Amino acid sequence: MNARATERPQDELLVSVVTHTVPEPVLSQVLAALCADGAPARDVVVLYTGAPESPAARTLDALCERHGVKVIGTPRAMRIGEARQFLVERSAPYRFVAFLDDDCVPLPGWTQAAYEACADPLPTALFFGPRHPAPTSGVGPLVRTLETRTSRKLALAARPGAPDKVVDPKALCAGGNIIVSVPAARELGLTGPVFARTAFEDVDFQLRAGRHGWTVQFLGGLQVDHYDELDVPTLLRKSWHSGKGMARCATRHTAAFWERCRWRPWRALVSWTTALACLAAATVHPWVAAGALLPVVLNTRAHTRELRGVPLRDKAAYLLVKPVRDLVIGLGFVTHYAADRTTARTLPATAPNRTPLDDLGRVGTARTR
Repeated sequence: MNARATERPQDELLVSVVTHTVPEPVLSQVLAALCADGAPARDVVVLYTGAPESPAARTLDALCERHGVKVIGTPRAMRIGEARQFLVERSAPYRFVAFLDDDCVPLPGWTQAAYEACADPLPTALFFGPRHPAPTSGVGPLVRTLETRTSRKLALAARPGAPDKVVDPKALCAGGNIIVSVPAARELGLTGPVFARTAFEDVDFQLRAGRHGWTVQFLGGLQVDHYDELDVPTLLRKSWHSGKGMARCATRHTAAFWERCRWRPWRALVSWTTALACLAAATVHPWVAAGALLPVVLNTRAHTRELRGVPLRDKAAYLLVKPVRDLVIGLGFVTHYAADRTTARTLPATAPNRTPLDDLGRVGTARTR
């Protein structure tokens, strides 16, 4: 263990690596990076959200034993938002809990930035930092990597003379690299039933925290490398959930959400509708079919930043998959937006302090290694 670990204050920050599938070797890299960066083993846990008796759970036991950290298992398989709340409710005496995804490897200085955040005098509910795409193979990771070229988080970190922190940033957090205040998480709730089987629940917490008087901060030093290994079918499935999550956030936070969000899900729907309308009209006026190329041209121009300097083969793959991904996001958005506009009027303005986790009949397991 790095000698700097002994200098860290006790009971200040609990660092949690959340995993459902125990990916190797990336999860081991995450734990090794935390250790090398000075995170005390006593303050690092792996939060396992899969089935308690699965083979992955046994693999995780052996892995954590090698790194000298504890495993905390949920009493049943849980989605990630539920699992985060589960840990927060059992995080005493810590004041803050950091959540890292199992494919987000902290860069040197992450631990120092995290402890400095905990000492910040502002009443901050959420700290988040940039996730840099790490080199991986496959079309799914390629699409997500090129998308980060327009990431507002990475733009904040890359600005010349950028400050170490930005209060109330015009960017959306990514839940795979965040630190939450335990009092704020218990007051507001990190998630709710409306975000079951969807995404953007971390963004919802970010926006609710700001609305209720808490501060949100972006920290440039809280950096991780993101080893994204999604195949295309998984990417499209997650895209549908992203569209649903955007609809949830758009109906609950309106302008506060859109001024921080770089996505405009309706644009893809307009492009696809125009192209299909032109093709349908070609049976009457064949020359109208040429109009179907207009969305393709506009889509290519819209992604100029992402495609600059990219090899032709990667450009082709991106331009084939990206429009489909945007379409799926758009369909997920519009499918749920109208219904959410109706139900949002009947929902309380704030998330209740009581969550579905309070109704669990048994607590999670803790396996110290």
